[in-house]
Amino acid sequence: AAQATSGGNNAATHQPLAMQHFSNAAFLVASSIMLLLSGTANATSAIDTCTGVQCVAVQCQKPFKFMNAKDAGTCCPLCWADNIDVPEDRSWAKGLSGGVGPNNNADPVLCRGVMCPALGCPEFEQSFDGRCCTKCASAASNIGPAEFAKKYDDMKKGE
Repeated sequence: AAQATSGGNNAATHQPLAMQHFSNAAFLVASSIMLLLSGTANATSAIDTCTGVQCVAVQCQKPFKFMNAKDAGTCCPLCWADNIDVPEDRSWAKGLSGGVGPNNNADPVLCRGVMCPALGCPEFEQSFDGRCCTKCASAASNIGPAEFAKKYDDMKKGE
């Protein structure tokens, strides 16, 4: 009988708590509806990013065709071609070396095609750690993610 009495008291104490949760939820729903109806939601509408952009007239020659700004998704109209293959302009790369090859002691299979950065340190500060590229002593002393992973793997192999 004692359990039934305390159980009844528990239900009675939970009823006001349930009412409080219900009223909080109703308040949130009502607040959201008021914001939508009051026009506050329109404050987040899209801003016209093309304001002040001056477009020039374009004349498109074949195989290009005129595409208006709305269809192109841009501020100004443009000339567009669907099926044109244009070779990339690599003239800007003249005089760039692309780096230096791998160290002579590097694995020729694993390091095939590798281009290492040109070193900016004197030869007596250069070292080779078994990977593809020669490094400056200052770079070899810094442990980056690749060096950390290699040391971790070596440590696990030693266990």
